Amino acid sequence: MSNLLSPHAPFQPFWRGKNPGVNEFSTLLSLLNTPAVILEPRQNHLFAANPEFLKLTAFSMNELSQVELKNLFPDLSRYEMIQPGEHQTRLNRHMREPLEVVIKPTALDPGGSWFLLSITPLNIAQQNSENLEWLEKYNQTMQNLFTLISQPDSTSCLSQMLDIGLVLTQARFLCVYQYNPLIQQYEKSASTENTDLPIFPDIISASTLPVDSDPEIWVPGKRVLHEFHRIARVGNLPYIGVSFLRQESVHLGILIIADSQGQPSPYLEKVLDLLSDSFSSALYHHVLVQNLNQTLAQHHKAQIVREMAIQNTLEGILIVRKDLTIESLNPAAEMMLGYGESEVIGFPLENIIVGTDSLIPALKAALDGIPTHNLGNISLHRRNGQTFLGHIQTIPVMADDGLLAILVIIQDISENELIRVRTQQLEQRALLGEVTAIFAHEVRNPVNNISTGLQLLQMNTSPDDPQQETINRLQHDCNRLTHLMESVLSFSRPMEYKMDPVDLGMLLQRFLERWRPRFSKANVQAYFQMEPDCMWAIGDARALEQVFTNLVNNAVQAMKTGGVLAVKMANRQMSRGSSPEIEVTVSDNGPGIPDEIREHIFEPFVTNNPQGTGLGLAITKRIINAHRGSISVNSFPGGTVFHVCLPACKPNGGVDS
Repeated sequence: MSNLLSPHAPFQPFWRGKNPGVNEFSTLLSLLNTPAVILEPRQNHLFAANPEFLKLTAFSMNELSQVELKNLFPDLSRYEMIQPGEHQTRLNRHMREPLEVVIKPTALDPGGSWFLLSITPLNIAQQNSENLEWLEKYNQTMQNLFTLISQPDSTSCLSQMLDIGLVLTQARFLCVYQYNPLIQQYEKSASTENTDLPIFPDIISASTLPVDSDPEIWVPGKRVLHEFHRIARVGNLPYIGVSFLRQESVHLGILIIADSQGQPSPYLEKVLDLLSDSFSSALYHHVLVQNLNQTLAQHHKAQIVREMAIQNTLEGILIVRKDLTIESLNPAAEMMLGYGESEVIGFPLENIIVGTDSLIPALKAALDGIPTHNLGNISLHRRNGQTFLGHIQTIPVMADDGLLAILVIIQDISENELIRVRTQQLEQRALLGEVTAIFAHEVRNPVNNISTGLQLLQMNTSPDDPQQETINRLQHDCNRLTHLMESVLSFSRPMEYKMDPVDLGMLLQRFLERWRPRFSKANVQAYFQMEPDCMWAIGDARALEQVFTNLVNNAVQAMKTGGVLAVKMANRQMSRGSSPEIEVTVSDNGPGIPDEIREHIFEPFVTNNPQGTGLGLAITKRIINAHRGSISVNSFPGGTVFHVCLPACKPNGGVDS
């Protein structure tokens, strides 16, 4: 049988000679004062055990030789026992309760044929680990004592003070008070007390304490000299250490060390003295740094507020030197004038702000400390030659030693003017739409009456009557007017849609199937293509059908002598984090859209079809916008492609991740 331990195992076996025997193992085990056994991984029983292991398990050697490994260590297999490291498991004992232990294997030969298992009760292993951790923590704490000054702030310093004090004094309670000279009181800054049941007060008056005393340890029986002694006596504390923290004759605070159990260490007074010196130096350093940082923070905050106001205001701000050259300008000024800041620094202001003769007199007045808050509405020029309407102010920045700089503030009021004109246009359009809707509604009834009358005339006139042609022409015009009025009403009335998941692929297939007779009559070959795993659209099915009715109808009308109509549907390639979309393209090989109307194709009453109303694509775009989608067109001689993008979801309404 091959060895269970690989030749590349991380053990470092110490047995280098011939294979050991019982005598060697007995000698080895007798040297150990902790429970240990010898294990041969190929066997089901322990090979040997030392007296400490027999004492731990209450087995005799003869009894132990009869116990199988799986009964002795029920939670570990033989293979798991010899794996490197420590393993926590259960050890069954003779006529006693099972015991939680930690085992550690050691290979005794290079081939891994023999292993020494050291067994330690779990509580002892934990105690050993805790002792080792405490020693490491103690060494680290002594190092941290010299790093208090390097802490980033006083809060971190106070927290580390408590950690260091707890380790070095082994006390339960540590408090650090800081002195507030404004009210001559000591305020508790950090403490290890229970916050719900504190022992020491949050504030104590400096007049009740002898600040010139040395660090001291008070125990019951000694004279009560101040408030902290009284607190210790009332609280039945076995001891309390008090040290006043001072640095260069400056009162900084108080360090309190106390406990509710046990007696003070004989070294506590020396430790208190050490902590007092270290804490005093650290607190003094952080008080100085804190005061300096507060002053710097106030100046920095004010500077940030000023910079943020300048950088984010909509008004252009230029800082001009006393020689009337530009020192800096904010992003708004860059946008208004078309210059980058690095391009204009050091240039005369009059070379950059062009379009007014009143700027130079205002700048000369600013040199004398006189502000000009209103130069009037002036037509200014951008870098590219465009003009815009602006409002300019010049404000001198004065100090005790005279003029520092001149602020030139420019407000672009052209956008306000455009908004005013646009608002007026929208109001006019709204009124026109309202009038158009009323007009269409009122005209539709007379047109219907005329159409009905024409139908009666047609019925009462013989088919051979020459007036039949006139009646048919008038009937055609009435139908056209009726269609126009319905389109106008549809465009002008508010639209309300019920948004639901829609199987757009199925909708388009059924729609195209209904159009097959008309395609055949118009000599149009229609094709539909849908990529696999297409998502569903989110929208109103009837409104979406109207969209594709308008697009397909326009395509068929454009191909007057026949052609090819292609409808394609695919998931749209999306950027990460964006909402899913589905894209439908409707393309034809007609003559294309003329250049002069291509940019206005979605506007009302724009069409190149003499029989059309010019409202179909306007209604289509309104529907798409209401669905939070988009529609665009690419047209060229020999073809037109409409792209419709709609919000999408997983089939049956699931949300795509």
